[in-house]
Amino acid sequence: MARRITKEPPAKTLITGIRAIGYSFSTAVADIIDNCIPAKATRVDVITEASGDNPYVGFLDNGFGMSYDELENAMLMGSNREGRADCEIELGRFGLGLKAASLSQCRVFMVASKLAGSINAIAFDLNLIEDEDEWLLCVLSDEEILELPNIDKLREYESGTLVIWQDFDKIEGHSKRFEDTFRNMVAEAKKHVELVFHRFYSTHEIYFNFRRIEQRDPFLRGSAPRQQTGHTEHLKVKDHYIVVTPYTLPFWNTITDDEKALLGYPKSIHDDQGFYLYRNKRLISWGSWFRMGLKSEQNKLARIQVDVPSILDSIWMLDVKKSSARIPDVIREELRASVRDSSVRSKKTVRFPGIREQLVENPVWVRTVNMNEKTALYSINRDNPLVVELFGNAGKGEARLLEILLSQIETSLPKHSLWNDHIDNDVKISDRGNILDAEQLIGELSDILLMTGPSDKADLLGKLLSSEAYSALRENGECISRRLLGDG
Repeated sequence: MARRITKEPPAKTLITGIRAIGYSFSTAVADIIDNCIPAKATRVDVITEASGDNPYVGFLDNGFGMSYDELENAMLMGSNREGRADCEIELGRFGLGLKAASLSQCRVFMVASKLAGSINAIAFDLNLIEDEDEWLLCVLSDEEILELPNIDKLREYESGTLVIWQDFDKIEGHSKRFEDTFRNMVAEAKKHVELVFHRFYSTHEIYFNFRRIEQRDPFLRGSAPRQQTGHTEHLKVKDHYIVVTPYTLPFWNTITDDEKALLGYPKSIHDDQGFYLYRNKRLISWGSWFRMGLKSEQNKLARIQVDVPSILDSIWMLDVKKSSARIPDVIREELRASVRDSSVRSKKTVRFPGIREQLVENPVWVRTVNMNEKTALYSINRDNPLVVELFGNAGKGEARLLEILLSQIETSLPKHSLWNDHIDNDVKISDRGNILDAEQLIGELSDILLMTGPSDKADLLGKLLSSEAYSALRENGECISRRLLGDG
């Protein structure tokens, strides 16, 4: 039998390798927040200080907290995870995240944790480890703990944990002005966290410098029927299920400012198409088709949500940073159906964005297609209730003038300008909903009723409220009717 030996790796060399795993500032911040979710924290604060002699990033949560033994284990490279079963809120995997993420950005980090009224703290000082070339940890005294930034906020909690980053050698090494670069990186990290943890928004409050992060939804699920949701598939792998749901966003030029806010105000939605891979609801990877679809202008509205339980990590080749993965061959073919679903819907929406505009009741415009000549004619709907009322109240000469005006409007459509604005992602064509509020629309209805003849005003109001121009008021039709007609 071969002789066995125990060999401890040189600390200085291994630390250098761990620091180069490939974290960005944003992914490192997200990895620290990962630890707060399984600790049952309901609030996480990211607190930063860019100025002064000792800038820092602090992560404070109100979770379970750790005893001294648990804290010491958490500070080990590859901490012991024995006995920690996979569950729906477990976001860690290798026992490396806290150390690898922290050291990728700073040379010194400290962890203080409160449990059962007692606070313990341990520091990981890369300067000390390199000088001694040993795996040394510094256990902080009570006096040193009291000097930690924001320790008073941890003391206010019944239990919780505080992680502090200091000595940002990498940022200092590549920035002209440390403070500006630091603040910019914190701002980018906030955007990243908003998207990565968007499905935790209703259950976990995450703050950056005491301001709660914004809510995000990359699928705009509240925008139906303009947004389309395909059929959800449950793919069984090793007695566990991967859940796949295809989505199609509304056509870009119809997306409202509120919807753009939910998307995170993207400069372009082209780059965000593809799979959105989640591990225990935490977003891992997005904006890629994993070689299963072609990134294109026609597919830019396509999004596919893939939910993977952590117990299937190995088949997805999930990396330490939890920022990349690969679709396993065992489900690749099954996923193609969802890719086709979302892609086809996206292409139809991009090519025919106006198709739903023809489905409204009493539209202002009517589209008539001559299939023999391959032409489309847009004309003002002469059956629209307001147009009918105008002709009914106009004299013979006025009716003729009105018909001439409507015909001139129909033949003078700025087709080329409309098309250019339609395909320009930076320009949104405004409609009445963007220009007039509810009170202005109600004022219009009141004026129409006052200026019309002694016809059945209730019937006219009902027809107007059913028309396209006043569809925004339809849900409050009864209240508006009582207000304008004096009923009840």
